[in-house]
Formats: sequence, C-alpha cells, structure tokens
Amino acid sequence: MATTTNYGWDTPDDTDLVKDGAAAIRTLGSSVDTTTKNLNPQTTTGALAYRSATANVNTALPIGSTGQVLTVAAGVPSWATLTDQTPLTTKGDVFTFSTVDARLGVGANGTVLTADSAETTGLKWAALPASGKVLQVVSANIATSVTSTVTDYVDSDLTANITPSSTGSKILVLTTQLISIARSSSGRVGKMRLMRGATELQPSVEADQFGITIASGSTLQTLVHKFTFMYLDSPNTTSSTTYKTQIGLNSATNSATITSNFNSVPGSIILLEIGA
Repeated sequence: MATTTNYGWDTPDDTDLVKDGAAAIRTLGSSVDTTTKNLNPQTTTGALAYRSATANVNTALPIGSTGQVLTVAAGVPSWATLTDQTPLTTKGDVFTFSTVDARLGVGANGTVLTADSAETTGLKWAALPASGKVLQVVSANIATSVTSTVTDYVDSDLTANITPSSTGSKILVLTTQLISIARSSSGRVGKMRLMRGATELQPSVEADQFGITIASGSTLQTLVHKFTFMYLDSPNTTSSTTYKTQIGLNSATNSATITSNFNSVPGSIILLEIGA
C-alpha cells in the first residue's frame, strides 16, 4: 500500500489491486470520506467552518442569532450581539476624537462650536462672537463744580470706570459739561482734554476753538459754553479703566478762572464697550 502526499490516504499498489482490489478501494474510500467530513463539519443551515488546531480538521460555528455580528474571541471566530460603541451619553453631545473616540458634552444655550487646538479634542463651545455689538454701558452724572486758576490741568471731577470684557474691545467715550471762563483781557483763556488714566486721548481743546473769545477791557467777563467729547478708544486691557476730563488755563493772569459743571449743572460721561 502507498499513501497520498497531503492527506495520507492509503492507496492500493498494483499488487494490491490484483490480490484484493475491492478491499483496497474500500480502504481508500473510507479515508476520503473521513477527510471530507473533517473538512466540512457543518450540520445546520448557515453554519460556518473554520480551521481548528488539528491539521486537516475544521470546526463548525453554528449560525448566530438575528442581529448578531461575527467577531473574534480567544483567537477564533464567534458571534456577538452588537452594542453601542459611541461615548455619547446626553442629548446634543458631539462625537469627537482625541487619541481615542471622545464625547464633547452639549454646550450652553447660545454658544457655538469653535475650533481650539489647545483643547484635547480640538473643539470647544464658546460664546457667540459679539463683534460690533454694545457689550456694556457705564454712565455717571457729576454736579460738583471745580474751579481752577492755574495753567496746569486739573481733574474736573467728571469721571467713570469700566472693565472691558476683552482686550480687543473698543470703548466709545461720550462727555458733555457746562464750562465757564472768566478773564478781564482778550485772547484764549481756557482749555480742556479727555484722559484715560494718565494718558491724553483727545488733545487740548482751546476755548476759542468753540467760538469763546474774551474781548479786551478792564471789566471781568464771564462766558459759559457746553463742551463735549466723542472719542473711540482702544485700551487693549481687561482691567478696570478710568476715563475723565481735565480743565486748565492758558494764562493765569488778569483774574482768569475756569469752572467745570458751572452753577452745579450736572456733567455726564457715558462709556460703551463695543465688541471687536
């Protein structure tokens, strides 16, 4: 007898066929039948066969239940029930990714989804950009009169503080004050300016630029005028910032005086933060 190369079936040689041909053929057929069965172990509809650890022998995997998926467990095929693989837990969550699948919880009402490389997932919820919108308003009315007889600038007591919400915000400054100027000779006599802290924002405004000119003469003359400022500032800060007006004289001679909030008429200052 001889054997086949792959499956080791016993096959009759010439002598076997002559001496016992039928028995030899039965032996070969039995070997073929056994091998074929080992390679096709499925017995039910839908079953699958996979290679077992034994050479030339397969293992049957019965068909799974409705909805199951084919997966691998312990190194061999198996059926498993499909489960939700997302990390989402709440209505409105966003499916994102860092180094693994990740959940970004739903944002607050009115927020928008924004790219941010500093975040783990590269995304975050942020407030709706407020470009060009008025973010806050601060105002003050000051009735205290301040009189100066010197050429140096002094605070007029009209002041207000605002804390910008962003360094990119601009501040629109609006002021109005009743100013009196007295002098017994002609020429320019009074001046006024707008300040942010110690920084001059709007350069000195002279009285005669508003049509206020004291005529010459020996008698003390007093003129009253309403001064206003409108200035759009870029403070570039999120710290509390002070805006104010200052008054002064060009000359302290000839009994010159300048008074803010004349006769205690209230002056007003309005600060508007404008979104960048």
